[in-house]
Amino acid sequence: MVIKPMRCASKAAESASARLCADAEAETTATSAAQDVPRRTAQPDPVRRSSVGSGAPKNPRTGDSRATGRDNSSDVRSRRGGSTAAQLDSAGHRESPLMEVEEEGRRSPNYRGDPCVPESCIDRVTQGLRDDLEHERNRRLQMADTASKHRAEFAFAQLENERSLTSLRDELRVACVDMDRSRDEITALQTLVDAHHREHKALCEMLERKGVLHRKKQRTDGTA
Repeated sequence: MVIKPMRCASKAAESASARLCADAEAETTATSAAQDVPRRTAQPDPVRRSSVGSGAPKNPRTGDSRATGRDNSSDVRSRRGGSTAAQLDSAGHRESPLMEVEEEGRRSPNYRGDPCVPESCIDRVTQGLRDDLEHERNRRLQMADTASKHRAEFAFAQLENERSLTSLRDELRVACVDMDRSRDEITALQTLVDAHHREHKALCEMLERKGVLHRKKQRTDGTA
């Protein structure tokens, strides 16, 4: 695969990449020693040599294998067609060198942008959430029991109110009937009183005519 010349990066990008590469050197020393990968010196790429001759800047990732702790084996595999990942890595690096340097910094063990959460912390948080869920479930059941109790009390009180209201209605109906009966009795008594009054008046007039009962003389002041 023929690698195209990399775009020209600014001086700020080169200085940033150099600082990150210097920081990554100390971080990758232990890893490279543990892996014990033999270092091989790759032949310079003719295309890369031509790009150097034309004035294009070197790749900050593969320009110095001693500074970055990497060898040029990926470039050799890329020329031989043995590694597709290396080719994709080279293509991504050509597109954005700053993004590649930032991604390399994120791969370092001391990168604090995405800290690892201990398993004990996850278990503790999970247990806390389970306890909260259980507490909420118990509280919901307690509230449901309280609501059922209040609902039963309300139904009983409503039934008692209906019974009392029915009793009051019956008493009011009886009272209305008694009032009507009493009104009729009062009317009958009033009629009887009027009849007695008429009889008494008629009897008095009859006795006066027969001379048995003398009419009382009225006084000059108008009193009898």
